[in-house]
Amino acid sequence: MKSKLALALCAAMVFNGATVAFAKDAPEKTEIHIGAASVGMTYLPLLLAKKLGYFNDEGIDVTIAGFSGGAKALEAMLGGSTDMTAGAYSNTLTMAAKGQNLVTIAAMVNCPAWIFGVAKQDKDKVKTAADLKGMRIGVSSPGSSTHLAVNYILHKAGLKGDDVSIIGVGQAAGAVAAVRAGQIDALIVNDPVATILVEGGDLAPLAEMRTEAGNKQVFGADYPEASIYATKDFVSKYPKTTQAMTNAIVRAEHWIAKATPQEVVDNVPPEYMVDDKQLFAKGFENSRRCLSQTGEISDEGAKTVSDVLNAFDPTIAAAKIDLKSTYDNSFAEKAAKEVQ
Repeated sequence: MKSKLALALCAAMVFNGATVAFAKDAPEKTEIHIGAASVGMTYLPLLLAKKLGYFNDEGIDVTIAGFSGGAKALEAMLGGSTDMTAGAYSNTLTMAAKGQNLVTIAAMVNCPAWIFGVAKQDKDKVKTAADLKGMRIGVSSPGSSTHLAVNYILHKAGLKGDDVSIIGVGQAAGAVAAVRAGQIDALIVNDPVATILVEGGDLAPLAEMRTEAGNKQVFGADYPEASIYATKDFVSKYPKTTQAMTNAIVRAEHWIAKATPQEVVDNVPPEYMVDDKQLFAKGFENSRRCLSQTGEISDEGAKTVSDVLNAFDPTIAAAKIDLKSTYDNSFAEKAAKEVQ
């Protein structure tokens, strides 16, 4: 009788393996709301972690709310309507300069995969960023990471932020419409929209931030951008939830690293897919090298972001930010052991 009971218990443990696996590290908070700065290619780890059921496997029900840009997504988290943000790592530095402690727990990219280009009606007039003086430049939203990158590119070209007009157009359909309607003269955007506009002849690249050479030319090195971050208080209060979230993101990154473009296309939720799936697949290939496979931010990458912001923002330069406090790779390191 005892042996039958033991076998039954063993069978129950096998059948409920997932529950037993994370019971000792069950997340303290099981419903997480994430504000996403974009639903573009560099946010694939988040989108696919949800679609493939990886968050559910960790015992977490995740809701993703898309915003027009990083500034809006960050605002939502600080206002309490979301728990975490899928946004630019640079936001942890800009907020640290204001006394707000944010921590990146999982990097989704090693480079931003942006194209900064000029609209076709202006491509004969604009050959370099210095020629953009007095023109209208589209960014995801004012104050976002795309806006910061534009400021840096203008700074290197000898221009100031107020030498141009900054217009928030998002990173999706709004950006496409703004370019094609002639409402902006230049745009910074990621894939799949970058590939759609360049392939269609609507945008002529001035700067390429998908390749190693392109990032080196613009920033001096690869520049980590899209990440998952939260307030330091949240991470301290919910360490198991934070670990579970990171586990799912890193697992998705491992899946993406091995996936074919067609497999990615087949698994991206329809609401985030563009009409032309072949162009989406091509956009994925164009941006693939930027997608993280580890979830970690390198010390070199963090310093590159800091150097870029310090170059044109004296407030951040004067803040003397402790970079090590703006990201915590321990969650990704632990996740890597679980995924393997």
